[in-house]
Amino acid sequence: MSLSPDIFLAAQELVLRFWAVVDEVDDTPGAVLFTPAGALVIEDFRAAGTAELSRYFAARRTLSTERQRATRHLCTNLRALPGEGARLAATVTVFSGTGPRPLPLEAPSTLADFTFDCVKTPDGWRFREVRGALVFAGADTPDLKKAAQAAKGASA
Repeated sequence: MSLSPDIFLAAQELVLRFWAVVDEVDDTPGAVLFTPAGALVIEDFRAAGTAELSRYFAARRTLSTERQRATRHLCTNLRALPGEGARLAATVTVFSGTGPRPLPLEAPSTLADFTFDCVKTPDGWRFREVRGALVFAGADTPDLKKAAQAAKGASA
């Protein structure tokens, strides 16, 4: 099934808002971008449902503040996937650093492939699932085991 231009643009807006939330340039609570049973999956990390997603995004924001860590996720090659529903794929390049701004520009810290399973709800477009697979991981790539602990409510 090919997506209509309106559906593609709505799903694209959701994907780009997600990365703005991750990069802390949009104050939208991350969990509201997902359906109540929605999931974020990156390698072995999984946060599912509103409570786990809320804990994950809160812990990520707290850790970024404590470490003075900044990120920018560049979402490129966004394209519709074949099949039912509104599914998109993208390549995500991450630049990151710690300390006061402006940060020195260095090589990207991570490159990953992502898929976004989007669904229209009464509240607008939401993610059923966001799934990422690391292609390249640098020294500043986050510890996904700690992220999983935070999502489950355990101390990281």
